[in-house]
Amino acid sequence: MRILIVENGYRDLILSRINLGKYLESRGHQVYYACPNPKESHYFHIPMNRNELSILQIFKSTIKLSQIEKSNSIDIVLSFRLVPNILNYFSSFSNSNIRRTSVITGLGIAFTLQNLKYKIISLGIKWFYMLSAYRLSIVTQNPDDLSSLNLSLKGSVVLGSGVSNKLKHPPKPMCNEVEPINLLYVGRLLQSKGIVEAINIFKKISKDSSGFSLNIVGDVDKENPDSINECDLNYIRENPSINYFGFVDDLHQIYSKSHILLFPSKYREGVPRVIIEALSYGLTIVTNYMPGCKECVTKNGILIQKNGMEDVTNYIKSIDQKTLKSNSEISKKLYEAKFSSEVIYPQYEKIILNYK
Repeated sequence: MRILIVENGYRDLILSRINLGKYLESRGHQVYYACPNPKESHYFHIPMNRNELSILQIFKSTIKLSQIEKSNSIDIVLSFRLVPNILNYFSSFSNSNIRRTSVITGLGIAFTLQNLKYKIISLGIKWFYMLSAYRLSIVTQNPDDLSSLNLSLKGSVVLGSGVSNKLKHPPKPMCNEVEPINLLYVGRLLQSKGIVEAINIFKKISKDSSGFSLNIVGDVDKENPDSINECDLNYIRENPSINYFGFVDDLHQIYSKSHILLFPSKYREGVPRVIIEALSYGLTIVTNYMPGCKECVTKNGILIQKNGMEDVTNYIKSIDQKTLKSNSEISKKLYEAKFSSEVIYPQYEKIILNYK
């Protein structure tokens, strides 16, 4: 089969889709890729803006996608995220013989905030996917998203995008009595992503104990109104117990030296890649009781909203080497059983080929 994978950004394509494509190629398929402004000449360019939708842009981008499909005799289109999914849907009217699957990698902030603007947006997204389900296969990355879209009887669930476990991570180093337990936050420094809550958790536990440090990895986006404020940013930069790395392309060394992931995101993600990667490295998981996040915590951490902030901070302060070791083993087993590429990629292949 000739399969076209469509993403809304080059970085997401490289980070999350290329390995899936390589798996599909190993299964005998021919795989093509499309995204805005790819750096490789053999990837197709489709103009799109993940933060802005206009009828004219959708029209132009749909024509471009349709041309790519026809000129390369594509059999299957697999799209990820809202804008590529919209293009996939509209292109189905011009190339109706192509099998199509749209993957919803999360519902975003529109399904979290309750003001009128986001209620209207969420209603529009819901109606779009209910309509799309008549022409495309719909996949969400957690069961709550499928239910929120009223697609429980029409869609499928695949828990995340798959993270490779081919790299055998060394055993997590345990701390001795004088070494700090390393907490880790990974993500854009946005309030909806939980950076403020992560800082507040660290403030509370470090107030009573000096046995913790915090690693922060992520970009500052000052043009985004949801970005961290200057006061919290100064606290990050000036606190000697916080290591701020900014954007990091390869997180292997940071994961390897961390023990607890802080991911108090309020953003409706599918299954956050950050948590899956942390599971593969055996980290203890501290995250919100949110769709896609709660599936990643059993006895290997604690869920914030379900337990309350005080219970969460007490849990972290009381954690010891025995608990860290036990959590590490549970996290790795959970990753291997539910979230690894070896488990996830065959599920995508089965859906896009319409296997029963």
